[in-house]
Amino acid sequence: MYFQKVLKGIKDLSPQDAAAMVKDKGIHCNWWRREGRFSVSDISEQLTENNVLCHLNHYNDPLPATHAQYSPSEKITYGDISPFISTTAGSVQRFSTAGRNICFPAFMTALQFATANFTTRGFIFYAYLISLGKKSIPLIQFAEEVRELQSCHHHLPYHREGEILAKIVIPSPQIQKAGEYDGPAALRDLRSGKMPIPLQTIHNVSYAAPDKYSNIREIV
Repeated sequence: MYFQKVLKGIKDLSPQDAAAMVKDKGIHCNWWRREGRFSVSDISEQLTENNVLCHLNHYNDPLPATHAQYSPSEKITYGDISPFISTTAGSVQRFSTAGRNICFPAFMTALQFATANFTTRGFIFYAYLISLGKKSIPLIQFAEEVRELQSCHHHLPYHREGEILAKIVIPSPQIQKAGEYDGPAALRDLRSGKMPIPLQTIHNVSYAAPDKYSNIREIV
């Protein structure tokens, strides 16, 4: 078991909503936000490998018309009802023909999601998840490190995003802070060789720092 630091980018989020997530509510999955109320057995039914793959590879695809729970007229995608929450810890991909590895930093991935590819404002959340280092899909308290090829053997077209999947909710005590970024301004900074600076930063005074625990993994 280890504590994996992650980033989460969310676009078009008001400072009030971001502050509520950091200090109180945590980050909820889309399924929770849509359903509102559910039971423990409902959670068990959602945490399946098929739903993991739908989240990773078919997030924006519409649900089939044969889906029993929702009406086709609602035009719902897999992502709209996903019990998982995408975060990034960065990734490294090996290009054997070139004889080198290429790093895809977590910050850049989170920034692109937070700003919808530098077109709007959004927040990057700094948090940590707990992982077993192997598949643990039915266990809500442990994240899935789908970027790890030794445990996740499925081909993932977006492997460079360095994805770590949280389940149902990222609790507020695991969220350290959130920074707001303006997409166009961030892009101008990057093009001029400067790192973007957040417009504001929301800190969590109730953050349960994992530093006193062992097996902490930093982001790439």
